[in-house]
Amino acid sequence: MKFAKYFVLCLFLSSTAHAYLSIGESAEILPSNLMQVGLEPQILLNRESGPNFDIFLDLPVSDSTSARFLIGAGSIDFNAFASVKWIPFPDVANQPAMGFRFGAGWARDVDDNILQVQVAPLLSKKFDTEYGTTVPYIAVPFTYMNTKEDNFVATNLAVGSEWHHPELKDTMTLGGEVGVDLNKSYSYISIFATFPFESSKGFGN
Repeated sequence: MKFAKYFVLCLFLSSTAHAYLSIGESAEILPSNLMQVGLEPQILLNRESGPNFDIFLDLPVSDSTSARFLIGAGSIDFNAFASVKWIPFPDVANQPAMGFRFGAGWARDVDDNILQVQVAPLLSKKFDTEYGTTVPYIAVPFTYMNTKEDNFVATNLAVGSEWHHPELKDTMTLGGEVGVDLNKSYSYISIFATFPFESSKGFGN
């Protein structure tokens, strides 16, 4: 009888919400004269699996900082997220670019409103090849989730790469990412494309 009560209590207290946010960017910072828009389809592989689709805007802030504003929908009914990427250690010689991404957002999933606050250590290294420049990256996001039933910290491992084709490097960047659930998160596969354009406002100046 005690076991049955404990089981019911666990069911009541456990949240159906899980962290699903991808990283979708390396530790490279946009030049001060550029902005970029991006598209990211994503497939969630575990739990309530299915597709998501995000669109985002990236703005340079300084030589070491950029900002991203994102909205999306799909298996997660709606999400909005804003983040700041801070890279105090740039990619120089044999040293990879290293820093953090800080973000916060809100999502709506079925009947649940979800507040998300995230910090993600981020590392990447640029390589030039005969097929263009590739920028593999790795991050471990820690996402605080506040829902009507529970508060918890979700974690996952994100591994991906950006690819700059020699003939398209000034007009488009392609990328892909795999996420692995470590705790109360989703495993996923995503691809993304970004399209830079010049900004007369010079956000990074």
